Amino acid sequence: LGYLNWFVTLDHKRIGGIYFLLGVWGGFMGLALSLLIRLSLAEPYFNLVSSEVYNFIITSHGIAMIFFFLMPVLIGGFGNYLLPLLLGIPDLSLPRINALSAWLLLPSCTCLMLSVLGGNGVGWTFYPPLSSVGYSGWGVDFLMFSLHLAGVSSLLGSINFICTIFGASGAYAVSRHSIIVWAYLFTSILLLLSLPVLAAGITMLLFDRNFGSSFFDPSGGGDPVLFQHLFWFFGHPEVYVLILPGFGVISHICMTMSNSDSLFGYFGLVFAMLAIVCLGSVVWGHHMFMVGLDIKTAVFFSSVTMVIGVPTGIKVFSWLYMLGISYVRLWDVVVWWIIGFIVLFTIGGVTGIILSASVLDMILHDTWFVVAHFHYVLSLGSYSTVVIFVIWWWPLITGYSLNKYLLQGHFFTSMLGFNLCFFPMHYLGLCGLPRRVCCYDPFFYVLNFVSFMGGLISAVSAFFLLYILWESVVVKNAVVSVWGSSANVLNVCVVPVPYHSVYMSFPARWGLFCEVR
Repeated sequence: LGYLNWFVTLDHKRIGGIYFLLGVWGGFMGLALSLLIRLSLAEPYFNLVSSEVYNFIITSHGIAMIFFFLMPVLIGGFGNYLLPLLLGIPDLSLPRINALSAWLLLPSCTCLMLSVLGGNGVGWTFYPPLSSVGYSGWGVDFLMFSLHLAGVSSLLGSINFICTIFGASGAYAVSRHSIIVWAYLFTSILLLLSLPVLAAGITMLLFDRNFGSSFFDPSGGGDPVLFQHLFWFFGHPEVYVLILPGFGVISHICMTMSNSDSLFGYFGLVFAMLAIVCLGSVVWGHHMFMVGLDIKTAVFFSSVTMVIGVPTGIKVFSWLYMLGISYVRLWDVVVWWIIGFIVLFTIGGVTGIILSASVLDMILHDTWFVVAHFHYVLSLGSYSTVVIFVIWWWPLITGYSLNKYLLQGHFFTSMLGFNLCFFPMHYLGLCGLPRRVCCYDPFFYVLNFVSFMGGLISAVSAFFLLYILWESVVVKNAVVSVWGSSANVLNVCVVPVPYHSVYMSFPARWGLFCEVR
């Protein structure tokens, strides 16, 4: 069948590849939309696109980056590829459902594109009444269909991951699993808890728009604030869904770099992730301080949001300790990316602590400060973990190495672009410049132009990474073996890993057998 095999495959590696290709497409679509946003804001009044189309762009940019780039690449792509290898099994437990979840992304992407044509300028949060039938076109219906399909895809993938991990875990193997397995388990549990709530919310919104119901319409006894509760009950755990796989791979790489057989503070890191899952599920109200929450509710959401900094700090200090004893590998580019991730994620976390205070959030809500905060956490945090995943696992997947000097140039280009683009937004937000508005006072022109230049450099760095991957495949600088301790199962695999490999069994127990002997 040749290349037709890819369309009917059930192999977890090829399905991971399909996810990755779809995710790269979604990422470049989101990148193109973000460049349009920055181009429009490069001039205070003479915008590249009209104000209505500007709203279409910001909606599609947010949806594309979260649902069609980060989730397919981090969870669908690398999760599918790595989990069976780390668990020592030939494939995921439900391979046909796995294939279905991958191919559901295609109609979902199609609906998103149609929604832009029909007009979907409601923001990625699509609050009613703006998203109600009287204020927006038929594009919003297609946006809802798109999210439904993407949600079903993620739910099927989550169920598959949970079944696979529990099916492959023996009573003695649990404490020997790679931290990446734990990260994907907690990610899947979060998705399983939060996605049905989003599905319920957008289903009610579809009924309001098309069948005359009044779930969110006050004139019929509905409550528009109810939708915000439903949306953010999904929306905040979604942030941790996008960062937990990155936490897992950074812990794994730090362990390998320090040439240890086990992580520093293994159970501390696992329980820190568990704490993030539990706390992250009960803080959705900090997105809604402006709706008029009573004082006790606001204090609860503020306090618990601040407490999330504790398990995150546990992880950061564990990474720093492991990096401190791996100074021999300091000139490895992946170590630079991990240090860059820690710095950028910490900046995003500190601004998050500022926004968690309900009094300060009243001032900074819906300003560019909020945009700077979540881009430092997501655009710089989660995207950095995507780059780390690619750099670290590329030799395992393809059998070819990446050019070290090109990677160093890419790192500096990316860091310059990221910080030039997003750091000035903190000042714009503190000055009170509102987000989602395409015209602004000329006083802010210089900083917006600096942001535009940073966005341009970031876009160049994305194409630079593609060039590095292409150069690796063309030059064919083959990797003989993977560096690291043999206690890590992926360090003793044949490179590149063959399809349908069944030559491993219970790798998580190797360390245990060594102790018994």
